Amino acid sequence: MSNPYNEVIKDVQRLLEFLGTEINIDLAKYVNEVMRAPSQYGYLTIPMHNVVREYGNLEEIINSKIIPKLRLINKAVLINGYLNIDINIRDYANIVLSTINSLSDKYGISEKCPSSSYIIEHTSANPAKPMHIGHGRNAVLGDSLARLLRFCGASVRVHFYVNDCGDQMPYVGIGYYVAKDLVLNRVNNGWKPDDVMGIIYSVTYAVSEIKRLSKQIEQFKSEGKYEDANKLISERDEWISVINNFMERDKELTETLLKGLGKFEDLPLMVKQWSRAYEEGDEFVRKVIREAVDIVLKGFRITLDRLGISFDSWDFESEVAVDNGGTSRVINELLRKVPQYVERDDGAVVFRADKYAQDLGLWNELKLPKYIPKATLLRSDGTSLYLTRDIAYALWFWDNFKFDRLIRVIGSEQAHPQAQLKLALHAMGYHDLARKLIHYSYEMVNLAGMKMSGRKGVYISLDELLNEAKDRIMEIVKNRFSPDEANRVAEAVATGAIRYSFLSVSPNKPLTFSWDKVLNLKQNSGPFVQYTYVRTNGILEKAGEIPKLTQIPNNIAGEERELILLLGEYPEVIARAAQELRLENIIEYVNKLSLVFNSYYEKYPVLNAEAGIREFRINLVNAMRTVLGNAMGILGIPRLRRM
Repeated sequence: MSNPYNEVIKDVQRLLEFLGTEINIDLAKYVNEVMRAPSQYGYLTIPMHNVVREYGNLEEIINSKIIPKLRLINKAVLINGYLNIDINIRDYANIVLSTINSLSDKYGISEKCPSSSYIIEHTSANPAKPMHIGHGRNAVLGDSLARLLRFCGASVRVHFYVNDCGDQMPYVGIGYYVAKDLVLNRVNNGWKPDDVMGIIYSVTYAVSEIKRLSKQIEQFKSEGKYEDANKLISERDEWISVINNFMERDKELTETLLKGLGKFEDLPLMVKQWSRAYEEGDEFVRKVIREAVDIVLKGFRITLDRLGISFDSWDFESEVAVDNGGTSRVINELLRKVPQYVERDDGAVVFRADKYAQDLGLWNELKLPKYIPKATLLRSDGTSLYLTRDIAYALWFWDNFKFDRLIRVIGSEQAHPQAQLKLALHAMGYHDLARKLIHYSYEMVNLAGMKMSGRKGVYISLDELLNEAKDRIMEIVKNRFSPDEANRVAEAVATGAIRYSFLSVSPNKPLTFSWDKVLNLKQNSGPFVQYTYVRTNGILEKAGEIPKLTQIPNNIAGEERELILLLGEYPEVIARAAQELRLENIIEYVNKLSLVFNSYYEKYPVLNAEAGIREFRINLVNAMRTVLGNAMGILGIPRLRRM
């Protein structure tokens, strides 16, 4: 037995079967309507208004003829068309506690868990600057999905897509080229690699924009378009202020960049040339940009390691989508298989994803948004777009791995490109791949009063968020532990706080970040769950060896009953979260479990309880620690002995 709750459901199924036989009607479908009853009415309830309306009050039949045949259900009451069911809590407690004790860290795995094969691609931040808080939500969602599915026994591979062909890369490469010695000096002296490269990218981009705008301003002035010129002057001033800000942050590096970049006559043109050269495999440009990208990724790994996140594969876009002929394959197969949906516009290649979806009516099959724009796959200069390489990347997965689902954790703003990707795959004949691809969409993270811009270097990095959390926690714990222990505890609690926060709101809703909520020690936070786990640990350490459970008390307190019911539901919670890919369900569960346990512990003695009850309560606390610890492992929340 692995799912105690399912034993109750089996009893419900038998009850419905017996009742159906008594009144000569099939009631099997009602098992899907089972829900929690208000506590005063029992454990579960089933809405059966139509049955009651036709057959009247069936309580007598159920209680006298059917319940004696059941294992766990001991009472049924009909109220306002709802069949309220209660169970023998002592028998159920024995099942729950013995199952948890037997399965230990495997408790939660059940036959309802999906056992498919998954590939999850997540985080995939552009390697140009430090990851910001939005990347943090992406990373924690993707990592927790992988943890959940692996816990369930599914085969899972986790990939990071390195966008080394992206539009940002030439800026990173050119800036790195002119300031390489200083960059390496910074990194070798302990500066965080992606922080240094973030300055490189933002300053180089700002200089390029200033040069582009200056050229346009002069042209407008020569044409007498002074109003247009003044608008661009204002925009240029903004970019100059960006550079001034970086002068305050790192004067030496910024001045080195300005001096080096000033030698290039037409930096915007050079950026375009480097972009094309990189995609075409130019040896020098490839070497410079790859060196720069590797430095950024080194910084990414440091940040991700703090959150307990790792990857099975780092997939460079140039390797999996360009060098292998992937982008050419996309264009050629679309031209060959659906030429009527491919247009050429001044040398550019455009896939009419909108028309293809409309003609074939694919909205339901591929779960598409209502509006589908047409998709440009090749620019007029012959370079591919991100979407083209994205399609090639999906084909690379298809060619190299066997999987049932390809989950891509990508922001909701990419809904249209992801729909275009599915349609292109479908048009190329990869219908199964198009159906297997899941866009696991999430909304942005909001910070009050802050509007982010990576190009201007205005963002809250994930490191800054973790450091701020750690500093706030350190103020609380620094006098409780040695410096080393305090540092370890503060880091673990910061990780738990940030991860929990990113998972606490459904991905399809924006997340508003608030320190009061993130560090709330009384409810619904990572530190609250960690504190609850530490509390169970402390009780069990004082108890010593876990006594054998020989009897269940006749009188079980209300909080004990609720704990037993919640602990028994854990495998059901995990299975449903895995089936629906809804991590917030686990968050809701661990918060409720922690609230009930803390309320229970504050009202009832455990170690000082009388004989018989003491053994039961120690086993209940042990079961609580096991379940909470298992859930924390799935959520990536560090487990601590002390806090």
